Amino acid sequence: MQLHDFMHYPSIGCRLAMMRRYEWNGSGMPRAQQSLLQRLWFQFGALNLIYQNVGLLIYLCLAEPTAEQLGAYVAQLSETCSVLGLTLVGASNMWMLLHRRCDIESMLAELQLLYPAQGNQSRIYRIAYYYEKSTRLMRCTAIFFISSFGYYNALPLLQLLYEWLSESQHVSYKFQSNTWYPWLLTSDLPSSASFMTSYLCQALSSLVGVAFIMASQFLLCFFITQMQLHFDALANALRLLDAARPGANEELKALLSYHSRLLRLANRINHIFNFTFLINFTTSTIAICMMGFAMVMINVASAFKYSVGLLAFLVFTLFICYNGTAFTSAGDKLLPAAFYNNWYEGDLLYRKMLLFFMMRSSESRVLRAYKFTPVSMATYMAILKFSYQLFTFVRAIIS
Repeated sequence: MQLHDFMHYPSIGCRLAMMRRYEWNGSGMPRAQQSLLQRLWFQFGALNLIYQNVGLLIYLCLAEPTAEQLGAYVAQLSETCSVLGLTLVGASNMWMLLHRRCDIESMLAELQLLYPAQGNQSRIYRIAYYYEKSTRLMRCTAIFFISSFGYYNALPLLQLLYEWLSESQHVSYKFQSNTWYPWLLTSDLPSSASFMTSYLCQALSSLVGVAFIMASQFLLCFFITQMQLHFDALANALRLLDAARPGANEELKALLSYHSRLLRLANRINHIFNFTFLINFTTSTIAICMMGFAMVMINVASAFKYSVGLLAFLVFTLFICYNGTAFTSAGDKLLPAAFYNNWYEGDLLYRKMLLFFMMRSSESRVLRAYKFTPVSMATYMAILKFSYQLFTFVRAIIS
C-alpha cells in the first residue's frame, strides 16, 4: 500500500471540481494531463461559484424591509445568509487549495520520504489500520455530500413538477436560492428559460462548492492520518527502546530528529488550513442559526430544503473538529511513552536527551484557527451552543 492510495478521496474531490490533482516527487503516479475543455470548465465553475457569492450579496442589498412584514423579511435574510455561508465556505476552500498548492505538494513530498517501506515496517506503522479507518471516514462523508447535492438541486424541480401536475394557476419557477442574476431584469426572456438558466448556474456552483469542500476536508483527513501514523510509530519506538542496549543513544538521537520533522510538518498543516478553519467556524456558527431560523419561519418546503444545508454545516464542522481531536490525541501518546521508558538504565547523555524530548512533548499539539480557537470536539460543542443561543435570541426579538 503506497502513500498515493491514501489520496484517493482527495483526488475525487479534485476531479469533481475539474482541478488538477496534487502531484509530488516519489509518488510513482503518472503526471496528470488536463485538456483545454477541462481547464475551461474548471475556470467557468470557479467563476460561477464566486459570482454566486456576489449575487447573494446583491440580493441582500436589494431586499427592502417593511414594518408590516418584519418576520418575513428576517426569514428572507436568514434564507439568503445561510446559503451565502455555504458558498463562502466553498470559495474559501477553493482559494486555499489553489493558493497553497505548492505548500501542499511540498508537504506530500516530505511525507513520501517519511513513508515506511513495505514489509515489516508497514505492520509496525499499522498502515492497513489507518488506511481502513481514514477511507471509511472519507467514504461516508463523500456519500453524504453527494447525496446532499442531489437532494438540494432536485427540490426545485420536484416543486415545479408538483405545480404542473396539480394544474396550479401560478407556477412559481423558484430556483435553489435567492441569487440575483442580470437576466432577471429583462422581460423579453421567458420565465421558463430564465428559471432553467439560473437553475443550471446554481447547480454547477453547488457542485463545484461541494467538490472544493470535499477536496479540502479529505486533504485535512489525509494529513491528520499520516501524522497519527507517524506519532503512533514514534510512541511505540520509544516504548520499545532499551536504554541499556549498546547504541541506544544513537537510536534516541534519530527518534529526536524524527520528532522534530513531525513537529515541523504539524506547524505546516496548521499554516495551510488555519484560514479555512477560521472561515468554517465563523460561517458555521452563524449559518446553523440562520438555517434553523429559515426552517422554522418560512414554510414546510423550505424546511426540507434547508435541512440538508443545516446537516452539511453540522457534518463538515464535525469532520474538522474530529480530525483536530484525533491529531491532538495522537501527539499526546508521546509523553507517556517516553516516561515509561527504562531511562534509568541509560547514561547521562541518554537521560538528558530523553528529558529534552519529554519537555518538548509536554505541550499538546493542537490545530488552531489563527491561534484563536483550537480545532477540537470541545470547540464543536461550543459552536452548537452559541448557534442555539443566537437562534433563541433572534426568535425572541421577532416574536
